[in-house]
Amino acid sequence: MKRNIILSIIIISIYSCQEHNDLPHKGTISNESYSIEIDTLMIPIDQASGYGNYYMMDSTITFVDAITCTFYDLDLNGHIIDHYFRKGNGKNEMPSLLYSYPIENDSLHRSVIIDNSNGVTIFDRRSKTILSKRIADFGWTAKASKNYKSTNIYNFSFFTDFGVSFYLDSDSTIIFQANIINRNTRTPEDIENNRYTDGAILGKLDLSTMKVVNMFGHYPEIYQSHPTPHLEFFQYAITEDKMYVNHTVDSLIYVYQLPDKLLYTMGYECKDIDRNYSVSRIINNSALFKKDLQHVGFNTGLRFIPDSDILCRTYIKSAKTGESGMQIYKNYNLVADIAVPSFFNFLGYYDEYYYGSRYIPLENDEITTIVIYRLKIKFNDF
Repeated sequence: MKRNIILSIIIISIYSCQEHNDLPHKGTISNESYSIEIDTLMIPIDQASGYGNYYMMDSTITFVDAITCTFYDLDLNGHIIDHYFRKGNGKNEMPSLLYSYPIENDSLHRSVIIDNSNGVTIFDRRSKTILSKRIADFGWTAKASKNYKSTNIYNFSFFTDFGVSFYLDSDSTIIFQANIINRNTRTPEDIENNRYTDGAILGKLDLSTMKVVNMFGHYPEIYQSHPTPHLEFFQYAITEDKMYVNHTVDSLIYVYQLPDKLLYTMGYECKDIDRNYSVSRIINNSALFKKDLQHVGFNTGLRFIPDSDILCRTYIKSAKTGESGMQIYKNYNLVADIAVPSFFNFLGYYDEYYYGSRYIPLENDEITTIVIYRLKIKFNDF
């Protein structure tokens, strides 16, 4: 049924360090001097589609082709060292694939594959063998409670352009990013008053039963005052007992005591980022998303350097140009805001180099070329 709705689109700018009234903010801006060298590796891959995702574990970068369901392992010099899996219904095959990422803190070296039917495949990265294939149970068959703490109004994250993360919570439970299923809420077309106060952003999946057992995490206050339902995606990183959350529209990084006790904020505004987002209480407004993609910027990544106190946040200044940057924090202090190649996707750090990929591979009628960047960033003071 069509309804006549007067939509007021408010254009806002979100400034640096909008603090919660009673929440401490850690860190300062110190702007250390540094030098940077950037190498670009061009890796052509026959019969690859160019659609998919990347991840890096230790000294291996993996490109996951979402169309052919093939995984390509590359060494840090850009050489293809292995490829495995394919599209199909056999033992080491899969009929479809949306994305695949490793379980970050898993000593068993497992990765997760999510398909378009909510199938969850677990595989061993060492042996390249599939360990299990099952369907995740969010409780959708039960009568929807329309309660934001209930699992049956959520699904796996469907906006994955900037990556997702999985972390082991216990021996058989993993943490994942979640999305609200709008049709299961009380007002599927409009923002409910409690969407951003009660809504969860993360879930826990029991790998032994494939049941989603808990939803947790919070939206920051900026979504309550300036709702942007078309820009609800985020990134997070866990180290020891702390969780760091980076919402795409917010200059702040939110730090939680696991699972979701908000402790304090950190972070400062990204250099020259366009945060003139369109605000609306209408949920499925693709026109706003397309409009914002013509100019706005996004926070795109959050990752710790292993065995250090360095946290990196990446961002795109403007979707129109792809101009990108990377902030480097040490002990909560912003020590550098560095220009990086356009559409830069930070993958990880190994042996004094920062590695990343171009979000969008280069394609022509004959071949797909993966672009890998290798950055050497040297600070004069540490």
